[in-house]
Amino acid sequence: MSCESCTGCFEATPCSAPSPSLNGHISKEYRQFLKSARICSSIVGDPQDPGHIAEHNDVALKDKKSAAKKDQEDHSFNTLISILANGQFTAQTYLAQAYKQCGPSTFLHLARTLAHHGFWGRLITWAYLYVKEDSARLQTLLDGCDPELLQTVNDEAAMFEVFNPSVSCQRVRWNPDPFAE
Repeated sequence: MSCESCTGCFEATPCSAPSPSLNGHISKEYRQFLKSARICSSIVGDPQDPGHIAEHNDVALKDKKSAAKKDQEDHSFNTLISILANGQFTAQTYLAQAYKQCGPSTFLHLARTLAHHGFWGRLITWAYLYVKEDSARLQTLLDGCDPELLQTVNDEAAMFEVFNPSVSCQRVRWNPDPFAE
């Protein structure tokens, strides 16, 4: 791969990062996803310092800080959901539902797994319909690289293209690269 094949060196994302694109290049959407995932990870991974909290005896101040952190978390995860849904309302709905079902940490792992294997937009919708909106089951199938999930989602994409010839859907394939969080 030549240095002209991607912009990873200039985007703080190495060329070896997994990509949802078929040609191995890191797409703009995937770079945005990685950036958003890092922000979400930093919010979720922030350990609360008990000494710092004990300094503030004012309940109103604690509530205000808690509300601000919750707002920041909601905004960050909504951005992540929006990027992964790729403008598809149904995918966005299913991802928001998964966020509520799983909680921030588990959802972040699910979102990273979806992106790692190339599930974006409509493909997420078809995957959620396949598992009957069960986020835990979807994570299990993704972790196991279930061939039936792959076949079902790709068949749905092919059918969609038959009835919508002006729209081209990508196909899912299991990414053989190791999954890194």
